Formats: sequence, C-alpha cells, structure tokens
Amino acid sequence: MATIRLTKTGRDYLQRFAEATVHVYRDPAKPGSGVSRPALDRLLRDGLVRLGDHAPLKGRPIELTDLGRAVLAGGKELNA
Repeated sequence: MATIRLTKTGRDYLQRFAEATVHVYRDPAKPGSGVSRPALDRLLRDGLVRLGDHAPLKGRPIELTDLGRAVLAGGKELNA
C-alpha cells in the first residue's frame, strides 16, 4: 500500500479543479489556463486527475479521478 503525499500546490490545484472546469492544451505553444505543466504532469502521473476529451477552442478539461477526490477529502496523505 503506497502513501500519496500532496504538496500545498498540488492540494491548491486539486481544489481548483474540483470547484470549476479548467481546460488546458498539451501543446506548449498554447495557453495552459495558469496551470503549471510540471504540477499537472505530476497529478496526472499520480492518478489524481485525468484529461477529458478535447473541446474546440477550449482544450482538454482537467477532471479529478476518484483517487483525487479521496485525497482532497481525506487530508494531506492517503494510503492507496
């Protein structure tokens, strides 16, 4: 069983994504809605968020996974 630890920045991003839909483009030349690419990559790699289907002129929505919701609800650490 692994422990997932979340930084303050990661928690802030999860909270933001839980409160409103944020769209990003994976292309570095396109806007990222103020989302740090390294932070997003870590959240994706840890399975806390996923990218939805591309929406024209918006990019891809960032969606919390069940694990992301559990981490957000459970505090700073969660055994997974």
